[in-house]
Amino acid sequence: HVQSNDVYVIDPATFKVVDKFKVGLNPQHVVPSWDLRTLWVANNAENTTKGSLTPVDPRTGKPGKPVAVDDPYNMYFSPDGKSAIVVAAALKRLDFRDPKTMQLQYSIDVPQCAGINHADFSIDGSFAIFTCEFSGTVAKVDLVNRKVLGYTQVIQPGRSTTTVKGPDGRDEVICKTWKGMPQDIRATPDGKLCLVADMMADGVHVVDGESFRQVGFIGTGKGTHGLYPSRDGRKLYVANRGS
Repeated sequence: HVQSNDVYVIDPATFKVVDKFKVGLNPQHVVPSWDLRTLWVANNAENTTKGSLTPVDPRTGKPGKPVAVDDPYNMYFSPDGKSAIVVAAALKRLDFRDPKTMQLQYSIDVPQCAGINHADFSIDGSFAIFTCEFSGTVAKVDLVNRKVLGYTQVIQPGRSTTTVKGPDGRDEVICKTWKGMPQDIRATPDGKLCLVADMMADGVHVVDGESFRQVGFIGTGKGTHGLYPSRDGRKLYVANRGS
């Protein structure tokens, strides 16, 4: 709970709250570790320097000793399990940390990705695409050479656009009169496309991972926010917040 700084433990069989405990300031997400042995609570402590990660034993539901880190709004793990990727949203930075101790390994600055938040990975783990909530764009990050490859604006169909030369020298279609708010992102099972939820566009943008260009749009509902694949990978459930 982002205001009370609590985590609630819910029995999945009865849907009843069976416990709660204090964590750090402004807990935002609960993230399973790569080996599934730990749950990490990302406490980003907005507008302070008191960010932390709280480990939780998923077998007992009990928290451990928090680890101080900068601005952990969200967190992912690299596909090979060698790094925890702390999304330091306010700092526009990705901090790669030891997945067990959370000691800093290295950082990648993402200066044009305001509100960097959610991500998904290419099928070979060579790159990741992150959503930039306040920029209306997505960012492609090279995980091998540890650098940003570029940014692409996601655009709702029907908006006025213009074509400009992108940073890579190719033609790029942009919109100067409207800006989306990308939220969650999921790669398709074959790894070729990324689906980007946009709560301002009320739908899902389809982005080709390799070319890093928008290739489609699927209207869903008002306030499109979360994307959740079915267990068999055949369906993607879209949570439309309605606001």
